Amino acid sequence: MNRKLSWTKEAFSRDFRIMQDGQVIGKMHHNLFSNDVEAYLNEVYICFDVEGFLFHSVTLFDPKVNDKVIGHIEFRFGKQAELKLSSGEAYLWKRHNVLMREWDMILETASSLPESEVVNYERTQKFFKDAGDIVIEKDEQSPMVEIVILTGLFIRNYFQRRRRLAVVAAS
Repeated sequence: MNRKLSWTKEAFSRDFRIMQDGQVIGKMHHNLFSNDVEAYLNEVYICFDVEGFLFHSVTLFDPKVNDKVIGHIEFRFGKQAELKLSSGEAYLWKRHNVLMREWDMILETASSLPESEVVNYERTQKFFKDAGDIVIEKDEQSPMVEIVILTGLFIRNYFQRRRRLAVVAAS
């Protein structure tokens, strides 16, 4: 059985809200004077520490456990990213189209096994608010799944911010 969440971001806001059955269960907050993001979903808290000037690297920390490193995000050419967790699991962020209306977090497995989609995201509204749906293929609420959900939203938002900055710089 799949679990379904929704997300919203109001125009000019630095916050994403994540909801299930109309109840807010998570939030992402982009800091004003840095690229860092603080997020939580259910009882899982993460800080995305963005470092670098032109080429960024992102480290995921758990602020509830003395800022323990729980993973890293590697960005690749062509709007690709990979989440590598300290547990050894790796997830590929994959967009379906140039406009980033739909994207997935895919569990990378050994080369002989097929990859499996864990989380699917779809943007359903964009005018004065950005909104969409999140479908989790596994019907479980484990810290690892919550981290993957938050990271999928973070990566999409990261690429959206980079796109906006490129447009501003070009004009």
